[in-house]
Amino acid sequence: MTIDQYDGTREIIDAAQSGATGAADRFVHEFERLVWWTVRSFRLPESDAEDVVQNTWLRAFEHLGEVRDPERVSSWLVTIARRECLKLMRNGKREVPGLEQQAEQRDERSPHPEKAAVDARMNDLLWQHVNSLPDSSRALVVALSSNDAPAYADLARCQGIPIGSIGPTRMRSLRKLRTSLERAGLGAHAWH
Repeated sequence: MTIDQYDGTREIIDAAQSGATGAADRFVHEFERLVWWTVRSFRLPESDAEDVVQNTWLRAFEHLGEVRDPERVSSWLVTIARRECLKLMRNGKREVPGLEQQAEQRDERSPHPEKAAVDARMNDLLWQHVNSLPDSSRALVVALSSNDAPAYADLARCQGIPIGSIGPTRMRSLRKLRTSLERAGLGAHAWH
């Protein structure tokens, strides 16, 4: 079979698992735009995005045999890509597949004094930007970001706003906050 002769997703997956010529390429070709779109939505630098896409395909091929429902392969790949993006953002560095990372074992309950000072300063900066939001946006962000955040229905009742407007208003408020932080040079890279 040539690369263009695979009809359905299940057939491509089965062929890729069996090592059929061109099947893995066909699988990647079929879903590469989706994977790239997902990764680009995280606005990573191009080199990081390339690494994440590569890691996404690596994870996908490692677990290809676990695919039960070919109709859900798209959402499965999106989930893998998102997790790889978040992993890169959380770690602040690229992962080298196949190599064990030498992780320092630290007691997070008692952080180093330098880390505590930096964390306190970053916390102050964050709250300065939160406090610069318009009153309604600030109230919504604060209420929904707390550990004991109210349910949307309760918040709508207390604030006297339609429940359907809470999610979109929250997203607009968070975008304003993100823009404010990025203008001050406090983008995602600053929080690692």
